[in-house]
Amino acid sequence: MITVKQAVTAYRKMNATSLPPLTAVCQALAAIDEQLDASLHHLGQNDERWRDGLLHAQQLMFELMAMTDATSIEGERLLTLYIYANQTLVTASLKADADAVSEVQVIVRNLHTDWQHAQKKQVMPTYI
Repeated sequence: MITVKQAVTAYRKMNATSLPPLTAVCQALAAIDEQLDASLHHLGQNDERWRDGLLHAQQLMFELMAMTDATSIEGERLLTLYIYANQTLVTASLKADADAVSEVQVIVRNLHTDWQHAQKKQVMPTYI
């Protein structure tokens, strides 16, 4: 018999793989932003949980990297930006550097805004 936790995990995984790519990217960027907010909050409170948010943000960043098609110049540039953001998070984690976390948050928020704009401009096919 499957547990509720297993069912929820399976549903989330299936839901994530069936999302349109732009929706998945926007959701990942929004989740990264939330994790960075939590990290900054915990860091300001000297709460040891601040690294948890950074680790989760890095995992999501890796997912974005895996989704990126680097065969074009634009894709290569985007992948380079994701790599830079991830490396900055590693540095932030090692040095407890709130400024580095904030720098990545600015990048993530700008990307999120840009991807949302692209999503709104996307022409969706109509089905009969």
